[in-house]
Amino acid sequence: MTGRVVIVTGASSGIGEAAVRAFGARGDSVVLVARRRERLQALAASVPDSLPITADVTRPDDRQRVVEQTLARYGRVDVLVNNAGVGLYDWIDQQSEEAIYQEVATNLVAPLLLTRAVIRVMLQAGKGVIINVGSIASRVGTPAMSIYNATKFGLHGFTEALRREVGPQGIAVCGIYPGGVAGTEFTRHRRVNPQVTTPSWLRLRVDRVAQEIVALADRPRAERIMPSIFRPV
Repeated sequence: MTGRVVIVTGASSGIGEAAVRAFGARGDSVVLVARRRERLQALAASVPDSLPITADVTRPDDRQRVVEQTLARYGRVDVLVNNAGVGLYDWIDQQSEEAIYQEVATNLVAPLLLTRAVIRVMLQAGKGVIINVGSIASRVGTPAMSIYNATKFGLHGFTEALRREVGPQGIAVCGIYPGGVAGTEFTRHRRVNPQVTTPSWLRLRVDRVAQEIVALADRPRAERIMPSIFRPV
């Protein structure tokens, strides 16, 4: 074990997968958390020091298991990347109550409660970094994205408040807010409201976002909005 111990949720694809590879390339020990066992196992095979944990972060027992297995293997947690998310973009009157609950549970409740579990470990150590993966939708409301906006605005507020709460105890809390990202599963929105989709020339690559996540872990700061054309929002 040569570097930090990093937990990445939503690790089986998109930004999460790219972040796992980026941390692994730096010599960090990476805990991969996602629901898709086969994809996790395949990814873990390419990361020298990794621990794949098949888990649904909306489930209390699964969240606890992530923390327990990480501590059993590595004895500490240095970085938590809350990346798991869903985007069920549609007009609000077309969304089922079940789908809304699932989106709120995945995008907001799960990172809050996983952070609560991990931060207890970090507070005992007197150090750690929490990185919450938000979105430009954390800062700007968009038609056909009202539920997604609500979850991401909430995560942004949590990030800001928690930074003030635990910063004096040595815990850095960072937010990263990318615009449209190519190579992710958040694509259905452009079929619902094509007028507000991100132009292709503004779309970010997942590896570029992953590089910024690693940079925040290296040198924590309050937030990173990307691309810079969106600043300030």
